[in-house]
Amino acid sequence: MVEKLEAIANQFCINATIKSISTLQSGHINDTYLVTTNTSDSFVLQKLNSYVFKDVIGLIDNKIKVAQLISKNIESKHLNILSTQFYKAKNGNFYVKGDDNEYWNLQNYIPNAITFDKVPNTEVVFEAGKLYGSFIALTNNATALEIKETLKDFHSVPFRLEQFKEALENASQARKEEAQKEIDFVLEHQLEMSKIDALKNANTFPIRITHNDTKLSNILFDKCNKGLAVIDLDTVMPEIVHFDFGDSVRSICSNAEEDNDDFESLEIQLDYYKAYCKGYAKSTKKLLSKTEIKYLPLGVKTIIYIMGLRFLTDFLNNDKYYKTKYATHNLVRAKNQFALVNSVIKNNSEITAITNNAFGLEDIS
Repeated sequence: MVEKLEAIANQFCINATIKSISTLQSGHINDTYLVTTNTSDSFVLQKLNSYVFKDVIGLIDNKIKVAQLISKNIESKHLNILSTQFYKAKNGNFYVKGDDNEYWNLQNYIPNAITFDKVPNTEVVFEAGKLYGSFIALTNNATALEIKETLKDFHSVPFRLEQFKEALENASQARKEEAQKEIDFVLEHQLEMSKIDALKNANTFPIRITHNDTKLSNILFDKCNKGLAVIDLDTVMPEIVHFDFGDSVRSICSNAEEDNDDFESLEIQLDYYKAYCKGYAKSTKKLLSKTEIKYLPLGVKTIIYIMGLRFLTDFLNNDKYYKTKYATHNLVRAKNQFALVNSVIKNNSEITAITNNAFGLEDIS
């Protein structure tokens, strides 16, 4: 295996001798490796999952264009953050196609950086908000780049509801009975959770270049816990900001992991939400419209609902998509996310007030 990895890596223009290749424990979709050399430079070699990503060439093209744009804008604005950089292969492409028809790309490894799987404090949350907000600001002039939608309907509630209803129709009676409360929850809230899509389809919001996987572990921090770089550009696509914003809040501001089964205690931590909003607004308040800001809280609620819906759908489908550790794992995940939706509903007034305050808006109800 090492020989194969070295053969792939040596097809890129790195001007160095490879010393070692080891597995990087990051991400659940692609295979990722750390390549060390006889120089001070190290690299990240990645095999892209062509089962999940049907348009791998489009995905790579998106990553290259966005990374280059961000790097250019960081330099022109003299910002103290970094950008992912990708390397060309000797064939002139930014990828190598292996014997197994899988695609590989190579990018820079940023040394002395740290990541967090769990939030340690509000300062880190603020930095996360500021950096994900910076991503939106730094890609704001990307309209001419022809960024592709490589995962169609990724955050579409109507599409996810279609998948859910098909799964429900074909599910076993036992699974339907076990998940009846969650099925009822989905149907009860489907109209409200489809509102963001309706507004998007009515051209209420501008389409921007968004990250679409805005979890905490996709940010690198320096040793002083300052935001250093946004990584993992596999899902960059044209989209509205509400799903990026909402997914960060879902993963960063929840008080528990998404498979925690203590549903009664699950909640959005408002001190973290306040910190995230402050950081995000610092980077985006001059960019986002009042209408975009008004619907950020609904974006939070909607993306959490989508994740719960996806887990529930997979449970009804006998767990075909997500890896599970026990029979009801996906159902527990769905219950967890719907409990989080209820926390957002319960705290909606305060969440709205925090959002308005962070963006310096008195009343946008």
